[in-house]
Amino acid sequence: MKKSLSLVALVSTAAIALAACSAPAAENTTTTSPGAATAPSTTTTTEPSAPAEASTDGTPITITAGDVVMTATLNDTQVAQDFAATLPVTLPWFRNAGIEYISELSAPMTETGPFYTDVQPGDIVYYNPLDSITIIYEETSSVPTLTKMGEITSDLSVFDNLPDNVDMRIERG
Repeated sequence: MKKSLSLVALVSTAAIALAACSAPAAENTTTTSPGAATAPSTTTTTEPSAPAEASTDGTPITITAGDVVMTATLNDTQVAQDFAATLPVTLPWFRNAGIEYISELSAPMTETGPFYTDVQPGDIVYYNPLDSITIIYEETSSVPTLTKMGEITSDLSVFDNLPDNVDMRIERG
C-alpha cells in the first residue's frame, strides 16, 4: 500500500510529511497499523461499510499533550462508547510513518463496526488486530479492519510540533 501525501490547505500539515521523508529513522520501528505503508495488502470479496457519520450529537472530548489541547468528538459506535466509558485516561502514543499517532491498549474493546477504508486526516480509529487507537493526521491508504470512533475537530497542524513519543490525556468535554 502506498502512502499518499497532500499539500491541501485543509490539512495544513504537509511539513510533517516532508520532515518524515527526510528525517532519520525514528527509534520506534514502523508498526503495521491503520495507515502504515507497511500494512499487509489484503483483498476482500465484500466492501467495507461507509464510516459512521460525524455527528454533533457525539461525545465531545479533549486531548491534551503537554500544553497542547485538541478537541474531538467520539461517535456513537459501540467501540467509541466503550472507550468513552474509560475516560478520563492518559495513554502513551507514538508517531508512526509520519501519518498517525498510535496508542496500544492493554485489553481489546468491543468492536461491532462498521469497518471502513476511507480514512481521512483527523479520523480517530480503532484497529482491532493490534488493539490500538490511532489518530490519523495525514492522508493515507488504509486496511479494511478499522472502526471509526470519531474525529479531531481542532486544527491538525498541532501534530507538527508534538514529539514522536508523547503521553496524551483524553477526557470528556
